[in-house]
Amino acid sequence: MLAKCLCEKIQFTFTPVDGTVIKCFCSLCRRSHGADYATQVISSKDSLTFLSGEALLSEFASSQFGIRAFCSHCGSRLMNYASQGSRFLSVALSAVVDDHHLTPRLQINVASKADWVVASPDLPAEDGVPGSLHKYF
Repeated sequence: MLAKCLCEKIQFTFTPVDGTVIKCFCSLCRRSHGADYATQVISSKDSLTFLSGEALLSEFASSQFGIRAFCSHCGSRLMNYASQGSRFLSVALSAVVDDHHLTPRLQINVASKADWVVASPDLPAEDGVPGSLHKYF
């Protein structure tokens, strides 16, 4: 899949893992995306290939466990990955420019959503991060 930042200076391809797409309602995702939640596609780090702009990728360690990466030129949020050990990363679905049929399968960290946010009633929801997803983080 092809993904780009808003200014299109950073472009990269990646391969989703099992079509795993999640909506995360945690406060870190809300604040970093400037939205009610973040919709992320799980990918293998090995499948990530930069086509342009890799030098413009900036990182922010938002916790002791995770790094958030964004374009230093336009500020677009692009991906998250674990600070140590994981073979996976998550790509912001909003950065994907290919036509795709990826849709969220699960909502996580619903217990920490903002009071004014309503979770999707048609998707399974977990209060935290379920054990089945721990391998990705």
